[in-house]
This record gives sequence, structure tokens and C-alpha cells, in this order.
Amino acid sequence: MIAGAGPVGCVAALNLARNGIPVTIFEAGETLELDLRASTFHPPTLDMLDGLGVVDALIGQGIICPIWQFRDSTEGIVAEWDLGVLKDDTGHPYRVQAEQFKLTQIIMDVLLSMQEVEVRFETRVTGATQNADGVTVSLESPAGPENVSGAYLIAADGASSAVRKSQGIGYPGLTFPEMWLVASTPFDFSRHFDNLAPIAYISDPGDWFVFVSVPGLWRVMVPAAPEDTEESILDEERLQAHMQRICAKDGAYEIRHRTAYVVHQRVAETYVKGRIFLAGDSAHINNPLGGMGMNGGIHDAMNLCGKIVGVWRGEADAELFDLYDRQRRPIAVEYVQKATLANKANLEETDPETRRQRHDEMSRTAADPGAARQFLLQSSMIKGLQRAATLT
Repeated sequence: MIAGAGPVGCVAALNLARNGIPVTIFEAGETLELDLRASTFHPPTLDMLDGLGVVDALIGQGIICPIWQFRDSTEGIVAEWDLGVLKDDTGHPYRVQAEQFKLTQIIMDVLLSMQEVEVRFETRVTGATQNADGVTVSLESPAGPENVSGAYLIAADGASSAVRKSQGIGYPGLTFPEMWLVASTPFDFSRHFDNLAPIAYISDPGDWFVFVSVPGLWRVMVPAAPEDTEESILDEERLQAHMQRICAKDGAYEIRHRTAYVVHQRVAETYVKGRIFLAGDSAHINNPLGGMGMNGGIHDAMNLCGKIVGVWRGEADAELFDLYDRQRRPIAVEYVQKATLANKANLEETDPETRRQRHDEMSRTAADPGAARQFLLQSSMIKGLQRAATLT
């Protein structure tokens, strides 16, 4: 059983069903959520999706980005990173920019055609209990409350996971004092910033921001002030002022989507409790700088499902599940959390000398193919996967 039909739940379902394991997905929404938050797919994630047979469809609905940039608001390009140096490390030496809902829609079309899969929309998992033989989930749907039992449960039900809470698993970490704004517009910023890559992090001690391009839109992410509320952040006049500071133009910006959200850095105390497993945001959540949240969740799903398949087929005993926790949880703590916090620190650094030193070091690294490869192995999450594979 899988709680949640986001990218992590859908990837897990497809992996298991392709291996002949019957799956039931419980999704609280009436349909798949059109979530615009995550949009970057890193090279190793694309390799995994290729193995599931869905990467070509995703690439067809996205933008291939072999280059991304770190820029300064006054100096321009500080470092330009060419993922082509990873050509011997991955079958996909580039990022793909596509909204995460495109992946879930692609996978769901496949799942609905498979006999091994049952999908139940408008069905929220509110909790779970377990014994030595299986797991029982408590459900809420238009038909009323219900209990359903299965062999195992994957909690892919997000940062507020009802499953995680029902198991008493702590979720320690921090919440940033400021909310973040994401706005999407068809305005083409590449015509107004010299040599702007589809992914660009713009450092500024007073008002940093991030550009991300997806088909037909540019997304802008900026931090708000700690005293701002969701209402004030999304106010039309305030939003237009933000956009004009980023790029002054005649007339108002056309805003297709806008959202303000609270940002956390948290990792669950354990990813495994008996027959219940946490994956994705239910297990870890971080700031979006670097695009590691959704990708890390997909990596969780692939790692976990490989172990479920082995135990299901009798090729391994249930102790193998503990290895999922040992392999994936340290990566969230030592790689993802560390990297995303460092990305934020680089963007918002205010000390001029420290900024200069960091920018100079970044420029030197990007200009050296060997050093750039090592940096990109880390930022593309390949090194974390290599490290996890050594943990036993």
C-alpha cells in the first residue's frame, strides 16, 4: 500500500508493479495534484526514470538544460556549470526542467493500465497500525471511514505525513523565519539578461532570487521578509514590485501562478518502523535551492523498492529493510541538508570580502574540468548515491 500519489508514490508504485507486486495507492485528492513546486530532474534521477521506461516522455515535456549558472546581481555570471563533464558518470549529463506533475501524469497513465495496480482517489490515509503479519491503514473517503490491510505501507504522504505521526516518529529540524515566494510568468527574462541559462541562482546581499525556466514559463523564487504574511506576499502590488526590482519593464507582469510557502529543513528520526516505510517529504524536507527534495524522494523510492522486491521474492529477509534507513537517512543529513543550507548561505552572504572569496573560488572551480566534475557529482546527487551504495 502507498499513501500519496505524488512523484515519490507514483515512482514506487511503478517500480513495484513492474516487478509483479500488487499495489494500492491512496490519494487524498480528486485527481493528481498540479503541484508546481519541484521542476528540476537531476542526471541520476533521469537514469532511474529511464530504467522505468518513462524518461523519454518526461524529456519530451521538458527543457534539457546542460548548463546552469551562479550569478551576481551586479557582476553577472560568476560560474557557469557544464553538466557535460559528467558524460562518463551518467546516461543523462544534463538537468531536465519540467513541472513535477508532468511526471506523475505520465506514470499514472501507465499505472492505470496495469492489472497489478489499484488507484483510489479521494481517499486519505489518516493513520496506520501494524503487527507481525501486515499493516492496516485508516482511510477517509466520501463513502466514510474504512480500514484496509496489506503487507507493507510506503508513506509518501508529504511533510505533514499522517502515517509518520501515527507511528510516533519524530521529525526534528528547523523552520526558516521567512516565507518564500514563487511566481511564474511567460515573460522571457533571457532577452533581458546577457547569456542567461534556464537555471540561474542570482546572489545579492539584500534581495537574492532564482530563475528557473520550464516550457512556456519562467519561474522566479525570492525570499520574503520574516514579518511578511502569505497575504502580503501574494498581494498584487507587492508582487509586481518584486518582479520590477528583478527586471524593470514597461507595464505589469502577467503572472500565471503564484504561491507563498514556509520552508523547513527536517529529517525523520527513522525511515523504517516494522512494515511501514517513509519516503520523500514524509522522511525529509529541505529548502529548494539545488532541486534536491523531489529527486531525493525518488531516490528513496528506488532504493526502498529494490529491497521490497528482494524480500517479497524470498531472496532476502526483512532485516534488509533496515539497510534502507542506513543508506538513505545519512544521505539526507550529510549531503542534501548540508548542500541546500550552503546554497542559501552563498546567495544571501552580506560580507563583501566573504562574498568575493566565495565567488572567486566558485569561478576557479567551474573553469577547471576536473574540479567542476567533482562539484557537479556532488550537486547532481551522484556522489550521495555512490556513498549510499557503500553503506551496509
